Amino acid sequence: MDIRDHFRVRPAKPCDAERIAELCRQLGYPSSPKEAELRLTRSLADRGSAVWVAERRKGDVVGWVQVAIRPLVIADRHAEIEGLVVDVDHRCMGVGRLLVKEAELWARKKGCGVVSLRSNVVRKEARPFYEELGYSVIKTQWTFRKVLRPEKRRQKC
Repeated sequence: MDIRDHFRVRPAKPCDAERIAELCRQLGYPSSPKEAELRLTRSLADRGSAVWVAERRKGDVVGWVQVAIRPLVIADRHAEIEGLVVDVDHRCMGVGRLLVKEAELWARKKGCGVVSLRSNVVRKEARPFYEELGYSVIKTQWTFRKVLRPEKRRQKC
């Protein structure tokens, strides 16, 4: 069976936002359809970023991938897979592989010689998946985040 007989990859559209939000929630990333639509619209407008969805031939979206160019001072131009989600009922069928290959193709077309990604260590099944696709662990790191709150405006006297 050829996976492409059952699934196809296409560029994401704003109308995919509701399903993209559902898939985000499957991995523990809260997202409402409205939030997903706003984020997706911004991403689609960014020429340094691309989002694809995988859908069954019936048209049901079962996964998505986002990739972006990372122009850094410390490294040559490269692309990073920012997110990859496949519906829990469609994992281990080759859908993730199709999405990663699409991201890699886009990166090559954009002149990138390297694609990187990050995966949470709690997702034990992710490591063998990526290693099978030729990715290797290059370092372990801590990820920090700080929420920036809007500054309160000072009233003028």
